[in-house]
Formats: sequence, C-alpha cells, structure tokens
Amino acid sequence: MTLPTTGTPELLQLLSDFVPDDLINDLLPRHRGAGRRNDWSAGQLYRALLLLLLTPTRSSNLLCSLLSDQRSWRHFAHLPNRRQLPGARQLHEFRIRLTPSVLRHINEHLLERLLKTWPHDQPGIALIDATDLPASTNEYNKRRGGRFSAHKAALGGRTKKTGQSRWFIGYKKHTLRLWLAHYTEAVLLVPLMTWAVPANRGEALFLRPSLQYCAKRLGWLPKWVVGDMAYISLADQRRIREELDVAVVTRLRPDMRWMEPYGCDGVPRCPQGQQLEWIGYEKYHQQQWFGALPGKQSLCSWCWDQASCEREFGYPASAHEILFGLLPQAAPLAKHLLEKVRPWVEPAQSFEKHQLGLRRFFLNSLHLTWVMTLLADAVVLMRAQALLSRPPKASPLGELTPNQLEFPYV
Repeated sequence: MTLPTTGTPELLQLLSDFVPDDLINDLLPRHRGAGRRNDWSAGQLYRALLLLLLTPTRSSNLLCSLLSDQRSWRHFAHLPNRRQLPGARQLHEFRIRLTPSVLRHINEHLLERLLKTWPHDQPGIALIDATDLPASTNEYNKRRGGRFSAHKAALGGRTKKTGQSRWFIGYKKHTLRLWLAHYTEAVLLVPLMTWAVPANRGEALFLRPSLQYCAKRLGWLPKWVVGDMAYISLADQRRIREELDVAVVTRLRPDMRWMEPYGCDGVPRCPQGQQLEWIGYEKYHQQQWFGALPGKQSLCSWCWDQASCEREFGYPASAHEILFGLLPQAAPLAKHLLEKVRPWVEPAQSFEKHQLGLRRFFLNSLHLTWVMTLLADAVVLMRAQALLSRPPKASPLGELTPNQLEFPYV
C-alpha cells in the first residue's frame, strides 16, 4: 500500500485519526487563571503546526493567511469556520510552550502504538545517523561578541559530497531509527530517539543516551544498532554491550589496526594461516569464538599441529569492540547490516528534508529546531501507523510487484 502524496487533502484526512488530541490537551491544558485566554485548545494548535510539514507552507504567517481558503487544512486542524482562525502570534506563543520533553512524550505515545504490534520473536534493528540543518543565517553578530546571529548555531562538518561545501553553519539532527522489518511491502524506518544540537557537537555523544532513553522510557531495546564511522567510541560501545546487551555495528576506520586473528585483508585466520569462520558469542565468559568449520579445512589436514589443535579459538569481546564485541566484524550478519541495511538511512533523511521541508524552514534558534525536528518525527510515526493499520490492496500484478527483501537473520 502507498499513501497519498504529501500535501494532498487525502493524506491529511488519513493522518487526522492518528493525532492524540486527548494526550496533547492533557499535557498542555488551557489557561484557567487571570490574564489573556486562548480560544484554541492545544490539540488544535498542534495540528496547525503539523500543517507546516504536511502542506507546501513553511511559514506561520503564510499558513494563517491561507487557512481561510483551504477547507481541508481547517478540517485537519479541527477549526470550525473560516472567520475565526488562529493567528501567527498564537502559534508562536504555543510553539514556545512546546518543550522537547512535551514533544517527546507525544512521540512516545505514537511509538508505543507501533511497538504493540511488534512480533515478539523478532529482534530489533536500529540505525543512527545525523542530518545537517543549515541555519537561516551565516553572519556574525558583532553585538554578541562575534557569535552567529542564529541562536546557538555553530560551525559543523558534513560528509563530502559533490557540489556541497565541507562546512556549514547551523544545527544537526541525530536520530536513532527503527527498521520495521515485519512490514514486507517496503522498507519502513521510524524514529526512536532524536537530538537537535548545534552542528559542532560530536556524533559519538548521542548513541548511548539514545539507547538508555529507549530502555527507560519505552522498556524496549533493539538488538543491533548500525552506525557510521563517526559514531565510533570504543569505551561507549563496551558500556553499551555490558550494561544494555546491545550490539553496535560500525565499519573500521582506515587508521585502525587489525588484531589477531584478523589479517591485513580483514579475514580471520589461525596462526598457521587457515581461514576461520565465526562460531558464536559466549555470554558467560564474554568471548567470541572462531573455528575452522568442516568442509573448509583446506590447510588443517597438512598442518604439523593438527594433533594438538582443537580448531576453535576464543577471543575476549573487550579486546576490540568493533572487531569482536557482541557481533564481530567477520560475522555474515555484520556484513549484511553494513552493506544492505545501513544505506537505507539516506532515503529516510531525504524524505524529512525534501518532502517535509526541514531544510526550508527559517531555523534561527535551537528551540525552533527542536520543535520542527520532533514534529517531523511525529509525522513519520503517524504515516507508519497508517501503513500498518490498513490492509494491503490486492493487485492483479501483485506477484510481479517488488517487495522488501526478507531479512534472513530475524
């Protein structure tokens, strides 16, 4: 099943049922004391902010000016008529009340709905990566001591790509995403945890807190986490393995050295040169075992030490968290995760940047970046609920339609 195009009234009507209005109104109740009162509930204003991501408008002023002419937008925001509408000032004041903790609480509620349908016998696969969000300005403010005029914006580096500068000024969105492997019609990634930080914050700071958050708030953890080389921190990976029992799979940096039994080509071998295969992980002693499996012992029959050799070799997992750890570098599963699963992070980031328009917002403060990134996560979670809740339509050419490849290790 495919959803309607982003920005169409059909998609707004489909996603409207998944907005948790009661939870939002409980988290942000109306003002009851003395002073200015708001004519709109928190649920209505939250839906109006979602329209900034679900429609072509990327400005509160433009959204408020177009609401009177767009009936489907008003219907999604539960606005009763075209004469009485919220203004840009009211949306701005409500956006100030949307703290990251409130938005995370809403996203937790949406995520718990998805985890209720999670197969009990299926281990989770998570992927973590950063999204570059340039600020709306790149000029220095002399009155602030030479700092950037965008609040808490910083100079950060991005992956080298053709036509892009190596450096940019702005923020980064670090997201731990869960791969819904039980949805077989297409690849579907949903956010588990998101951090919006200045662009100069290192990636290795957010992997362990993200997993601790999932364990504490959701009571659920993925079994494997796939990251790029920027998330390498051997000390954090060891603590994740020992405290959370989660395997972190990353590529080895070019400047890192191979350790025994790995050769310079990355293939494990015994001291006599026989190629070894990964046998498994022994949790009690925290050791990884490699051995010469039957049928692949081309050198064992000619080895002078075959009488005393057990053809199995154990190495402590703490010797090197990438080469050994919970899932060693030589394991077929690790190679599959790095080569087949890891590249799907880029399409998920591209959807948020282009379809939801994160790059087109006037990001001039870290708070606004937090709000828009967590609202984007809410939209992705609601889209996933819509895909999983509706049965797939039977197609005459269903057998010829390409589907997601089944993961052989789950």
